[in-house]
Parts: sequence; structure tokens; C-alpha cells
Amino acid sequence: MKTRVNYISQTLVVGFFTLMVVIDFFPDIGINMSIVIMGGVTFIVLAFITRQIGKPVFKSSKQELIFTFFSGIYIFSLLIILSLLGGVSQAGIGLTNPIPWVIYLIGVLVSYTKYKKELKQTSNNGRGTCQ
Repeated sequence: MKTRVNYISQTLVVGFFTLMVVIDFFPDIGINMSIVIMGGVTFIVLAFITRQIGKPVFKSSKQELIFTFFSGIYIFSLLIILSLLGGVSQAGIGLTNPIPWVIYLIGVLVSYTKYKKELKQTSNNGRGTCQ
């Protein structure tokens, strides 16, 4: 039950984040940003409370790399779609802003480095070094 609540909370956090970006691009849609922020914070806290302590978020660094890669694809796709629909970011978040690109690239590079390190350790452990 606790795992299901955690999964639902994490999914709703993504939904509230998406709604915040949509409101940023289209502020006249009639949804109050304060309510969306409160909902997002509520589900972040609920996800934190219901997480399994001691269990890693990702089973492997490969899974982390895949998650990081596709999370960025999702965010940049969202920005492209909202821009094509005629929205303009009030906060300056967009494809021409270098900050999201730099953050994304750093995240992918860190995940890739961890993946390569884990891959190297796995291959070294499998060889059985003789001393």
C-alpha cells in the first residue's frame, strides 16, 4: 500500500510540475498558480514520507541514465509543444535559455559517468583477478 501511494504521489508531482509549466506559458487559462504549487509540495512531501527507507531509487546506474535522458526529453518536448501552441514563458524558461540545457547536460554526463564506472566494476569483478 505504501509503495502504491508513493508511486501515485510521484506521478502527481510530475502532473503538477507540468501544470506549472503550462500556467507559466499560458497565464490566462484561469488556474491559480498558488493552488498548483501547494498541490505539488503536498505530493512531494507525501512521496518523501512513503518512500522505502534504505531502498535505492534506481536499481542500477543504467536505469538512472535512462531516467535522466527521458526526463529531459519530456521537459524539452513540453517546452516545444507549448511554444508551438503560441505560449511564451513568463519566467524565461525556454529552448533559447542556456540554463535548462546546461543542467540537463550535466545530469546526463553525471549519470553516464556513474554508468560507465559501474560497467567497469562489473567487468573487473567478472574476470576474477589472480594474485
